[in-house]
Amino acid sequence: MTTGHDDIKQIMFNAFIVVQKMEVPYSVKNKMLGAIFSMNPNPWRVVGISENALRRFQEYNFKYKSGMGINRSHIFPRHQRNKVLLEKMDWDIESWWRYFYNKDKCILATSTENMSKDKLISKFKVPKNLFKSSGYSFKVKQEESLFLKAAYKKLTG
Repeated sequence: MTTGHDDIKQIMFNAFIVVQKMEVPYSVKNKMLGAIFSMNPNPWRVVGISENALRRFQEYNFKYKSGMGINRSHIFPRHQRNKVLLEKMDWDIESWWRYFYNKDKCILATSTENMSKDKLISKFKVPKNLFKSSGYSFKVKQEESLFLKAAYKKLTG
């Protein structure tokens, strides 16, 4: 028997409420939320890509290699999202999920862009369900490579 999306959402919400009520430091709660949120079947959704990341992919023939310096960079910092989630005490499952899910979006960016305090700028919108999570990394298969090549072609004219 498989667990459906709504079941996972309910399990995550129930665990969140337990963590929210704990009398432990925020840093501990934040780590616990990371574990809970890893249950999301589609975490750290990629919705955009920076120009620098696209150019880096071109250098690697539109494939992903560990150490190439491309990250899924959260548009809204996770620690800020978690702080808001923990401070609001009257969540219902739908408003909680909507807030969490809308703040769990990423842009593919270079490591330098990811570490910068500057706002991340997406050059191209990424279609849904590309660059799926694989642990802390992401997958680049044929569909992703085709997207990257087409985007690079648009970029360079």
